[in-house]
Amino acid sequence: MDLTSLILFIVTFTSILILPGPNVVFSVAQSLQYGALKSIYVPLGFMAATGIHAVMVFSGLGLIIQKYAILLVVLKWFGVAYLMFLAYKSIMAKPSSYAVSGKQISKFKMFKSALLVSLTNPKALLASLMVYPVFISHEYSFLVQAVVLTVCAMAISFSVYGMYSLIASAFKGKISSTGFANKLVAALYTGAAGVLVTK
Repeated sequence: MDLTSLILFIVTFTSILILPGPNVVFSVAQSLQYGALKSIYVPLGFMAATGIHAVMVFSGLGLIIQKYAILLVVLKWFGVAYLMFLAYKSIMAKPSSYAVSGKQISKFKMFKSALLVSLTNPKALLASLMVYPVFISHEYSFLVQAVVLTVCAMAISFSVYGMYSLIASAFKGKISSTGFANKLVAALYTGAAGVLVTK
C-alpha cells in the first residue's frame, strides 16, 4: 500500500466515523454521565469493535454475515433494545446521579457497553465491508495491508469518539447538577436507538 492510498483511507474512514450516529450519541451520553476521563473506556470499546469489524472483513466472515442479512436485523434490534434500556435507567436515576463527582461504573462495564453498541450497529459493519476492500492493492502483501488498515482504523475510531467525549464533557458541569441532565442523557440514548432503527 502506498502512502497516497493510506492517506485517502484515513480521510475516508474519518469522514464516515465523524458523522453523528449511535456510537457518537452513546459517547456523548456516557461523557455527560461520567466525564471524559472516566468514560475513556467508551472510545476504547469502540476501537476494539472497529478492530473486530476489520478482522471480520479481512477474514471473509463479513461476507457470510452480509449474505444472511437476517443476522444484521437481529443484531440491530438487540442494539435498539439495549439503548432503550439505558434510556429507561437514565430517566429513573435520581437527579443527583449525574453530579460533577459522578457515580461509579466499572471500567469493564463501560468498555463492554460501547463494544455492544458498536457491534450491534449494522452500519458499522456494512461501512467496513465497503471501505476496506477498496484500499487493498494486489501489488502489496494482503496481510501487511490488512494489519496497517486495521491499526489505522482503530486509531481513528479512538480519536473520533474520544474527541466527542471531550466536547461533551466540557458541557457536563453546566447541566449535570440538574434533573435536566437525566432527561438529556435519556433523550440521547433514545435518539441513538431511533437512528439505529432507521439503518
